[in-house]
Amino acid sequence: MDSIRTIPFLNLSKEELKNPICIQGMPGIADIGKFAVDQLIGLLKAKKFLEIIFNDYPAGAIIDNSILSTPKAEILYWKDPKEKQDIFFITADAQAMSPKGIYEISDFIVNFLHEYGIKLIISLGAFPVKKSNSIPNVFITATCENRINEFTTKYDCTRVKKGVIIGANGLVPTLAQAFHKIEGVVLLAETDNSALMNDDITDLNASVNLLRLIGKYLSLPILDKFSPQKIQEMTKNLEIKRKMLEEEIEPFHPIAETSEGQKSLYI
Repeated sequence: MDSIRTIPFLNLSKEELKNPICIQGMPGIADIGKFAVDQLIGLLKAKKFLEIIFNDYPAGAIIDNSILSTPKAEILYWKDPKEKQDIFFITADAQAMSPKGIYEISDFIVNFLHEYGIKLIISLGAFPVKKSNSIPNVFITATCENRINEFTTKYDCTRVKKGVIIGANGLVPTLAQAFHKIEGVVLLAETDNSALMNDDITDLNASVNLLRLIGKYLSLPILDKFSPQKIQEMTKNLEIKRKMLEEEIEPFHPIAETSEGQKSLYI
């Protein structure tokens, strides 16, 4: 596919893997799913496997500590030391800019996962509600009834009865089931409705709730370092960094501003 370029970092063969699954968290509402996946990657010290550069990602460069990089998706790999279940993690700097682009990158990811024998994809995201509980609920939808029953009975998740999940978080597991019979699960942590309307909202409680659920479900060797005080401190630090960034870019004016009606909303 001419629109997609890849940069490999590891050499892995399908034969080396032990019952591999995939956990995905793409940018979305308050980046709740992405933050959870980023934390899993850090806690498990997953290794970068592949970078995906796609010409439908936002046309600009990312600056981090003065270093430039292109917007990209990343696939990382964790080798289970107990040799029970290896994990691929997928995240990205941005969603594709167009519906066609979202389909293209989702199809590319699905084919990759099929090539490596993935049997289960778990996507993490957010579920906006009018008023979030102090301990956010987790909502479940899946490509098969058995997975829904498993999460509702064993982990007290709530079914999503109706709705649309926009973006790769919903499309990857759906296409994987349609094309390759790979089972898909989407877990959505509830967050306050204001996260849907305000891009500056950070809901770490929702992300940490997803993190804890995944750790329990997969019996992952991770320590829970997220006390209420720690979450509050992290939220405060993120808000300070965001305000600093806003102050730095205030002198610059975009050529064209996006109206409210043009905003893309991802779950």
